[in-house]
Amino acid sequence: MYADASATAWRKSTFCNGASTCVEVSPLPDGGVALRDSKDPDSPILVFGPSEWAAFVAGVRDGEFDLGTLQSLAVAPSVEGRMRGAEAVLATSGAAQVSR
Repeated sequence: MYADASATAWRKSTFCNGASTCVEVSPLPDGGVALRDSKDPDSPILVFGPSEWAAFVAGVRDGEFDLGTLQSLAVAPSVEGRMRGAEAVLATSGAAQVSR
C-alpha cells in the first residue's frame, strides 16, 4: 500500500467546471490510484490498487454505474442478493484509507 499521498498531483474531471464538490484522483507510483473529496482535502484518502481501479474503470465504460442501470437493479428482487454480495466484495476489496 502507498502510505503517503501528500506529495501526489491531484486532478479533477473537466466536467466539474470549477466546482468544489468533485472527487479528485491521483496516480500513485505503484500503479494504484488515490481518491479524495475536493471540498475537504484533509479528509481521509482512499487508495485503490491497479487491478481494483481497472475493474472500476471497466465498469464505468460498460455502463455498470449508469443511473438507469442502478435504478433497475434496485427494483429487481432477484438482483437484491447480488447487490448485497457486491457490497460485501467492496467491503473486503482491499481499498484502504491512508493518512497524511
